[in-house]
Amino acid sequence: MRKYMIALVLLFFCCVQPVFAVVNTTEKTEGLGRSIYVAGNPDNYPVEFYDKDKKEYCGIIPDMLGIISERSGVDFVYINGNKTDKNAMGENLQVEIVSSSVPDSSLPYYKDYLELVSVEKDGETVKSGLVFTSLADDELILKTKAAANEISEDVKSGIYLSYAVESSKINYFWLIISLFACLLLIIAVVLLILRIKRIRNENAVDKMTDSETGMGNLQFFKYHFRYTISDISRSLYYVSYIILDSSYLRSYHGDSSFEDVLKYTASVLSEYTGDREISARITENGFAFAFQSTNDDDARKRLTEIMNRLNSFEDMKEKNNKLVFHSAVYHLGSSDRNCEILLFNLRKNCNKIFGTEKQIVYCDTHSMNIIQEEKKITESILKGFENNEFKMYLQFIVDNKTKQIVSAEALSRWDSREKGLISPGKYIENMEMAGLISKHDFYMFELVCRQLEKWKDTEFNNITLSCNFTRITLSEANFIDKLRMISNSFIFDKSKLAIEITEDAMEKNRETATKNVRLCKELGFKVYLDDLGSGYTSLANLCDYPIDVVKIDRDILLKTEIEKGKDLFTGIIALAHSLNIKVICEGVETAEQNTLVSSSACDFVQGWYYSKALPLEECESFIDKYEKR
Repeated sequence: MRKYMIALVLLFFCCVQPVFAVVNTTEKTEGLGRSIYVAGNPDNYPVEFYDKDKKEYCGIIPDMLGIISERSGVDFVYINGNKTDKNAMGENLQVEIVSSSVPDSSLPYYKDYLELVSVEKDGETVKSGLVFTSLADDELILKTKAAANEISEDVKSGIYLSYAVESSKINYFWLIISLFACLLLIIAVVLLILRIKRIRNENAVDKMTDSETGMGNLQFFKYHFRYTISDISRSLYYVSYIILDSSYLRSYHGDSSFEDVLKYTASVLSEYTGDREISARITENGFAFAFQSTNDDDARKRLTEIMNRLNSFEDMKEKNNKLVFHSAVYHLGSSDRNCEILLFNLRKNCNKIFGTEKQIVYCDTHSMNIIQEEKKITESILKGFENNEFKMYLQFIVDNKTKQIVSAEALSRWDSREKGLISPGKYIENMEMAGLISKHDFYMFELVCRQLEKWKDTEFNNITLSCNFTRITLSEANFIDKLRMISNSFIFDKSKLAIEITEDAMEKNRETATKNVRLCKELGFKVYLDDLGSGYTSLANLCDYPIDVVKIDRDILLKTEIEKGKDLFTGIIALAHSLNIKVICEGVETAEQNTLVSSSACDFVQGWYYSKALPLEECESFIDKYEKR
């Protein structure tokens, strides 16, 4: 009878085992990038042992890991070794899990514990399970525990019984009944698991696929970066971020051309992506490509070939040979495991050559660290907003004839708790890069509105304040809604507030910017055009848009040292006046410059000669002293 029972149990598990996922065994931690590595005890029968004939780990824990694998989608791989190796592999962070262990939080690698087994051995109850090392991420731990909790007691009993057939305490008759009942239950459960897994796999594929190109998306790239690139092979990899100038394509070639270029890009990257390499579309116009090369020269040659192919797409060929694709590439170091930080740094470096004739920027550790420093600045800027550290300063403007103060430009200063007073030149660009410039512009606008309300019905109520808005903010579709909401929160004469914009603001997004400028006038605000004479000068803007005042840039004033410069200066003033537009001359700092401007037909003067940028608390006393001198 005993022989028949043993045969029956073995037959039972021969039938059942194949439906569970195979728990692989390997000699070293490489070659199975998507798997979770486990260090076990080869001599702990029946909990866990290494079968030399099968050349794989067997036992209660491996069997349960098979079920966990099917339910969680996580594949486990045992590292073959002796029982003294497992703790060493845990301490060296070669594995995510140390198996057949008791929960000992004093272990240097201990992060979490999952109990799987409680068996009678030598008259004592022995508990064993999985110790997760600090290499294991929280998602893996949650998935493993969740799948383990779903294993029913009947299934656990079946596994325990298969390794306890020599026990004389078992009632063989009821064992047969139990085994067949477990068999039927397990078959039903496994069929259900297989169905669920198939559905999950289909959903997982959909979630990691870009619908427009058919290639992987950001989630796909992050997943394979984690499980394909091992520590041993990491130094062979280069990661490139490739950006497509989608605005240019849509503006000059239409949406259909943009879609064609996306598909072309996916085709080219797919062609160049080899085994154990990764390519994906991670943003609307951004692609990531992780590839292997033996040295920097080989990597440059390969990426240059790809970029040349991308930029030679026939529908994008222009007479000026404009580059539509740009790329930043970085050689992975041994500690580069955070995919999100890596892509963030590459994207920021790539943005620095965006719109130039430079096709590829090669990044090193220094350039990547600079981006992280800029990120820290961005975080400190956000804290600055929270702590109201951005202050309004005013630089006063005088009437060129009467020399009386008539208006002031509101300027931003960052009074940082950590670094003291910081000028705009050191943080405005960071705000633009971080997408915070709009927040800053409206923050300053609210301060201006509050000050005008404070000065209402006082001796200062005739002073007009101008507030700067960048081209980025002015081109926002909801610009006017925000402007109206903030200004309506305060009571003041809106004709005393001027929206000051740079001259290229209306060229960046012409349609939206034009509409917003005209709506500003309808709301009662004045409109100033800043920096006339610098950048992309477009004199047509003076008659196309409802401009009240133009500001002549300091560079034009400096050119008055020569005769042609003086003619240019007086010509701009005459042109503006012919269009019924008043003129402010900026940057007047010396007595000689003031004499020149005073003798001109310029309407207003701004510069250090009359007023430096002053903190708000000093402005009223400055006005009083200025008027009494």
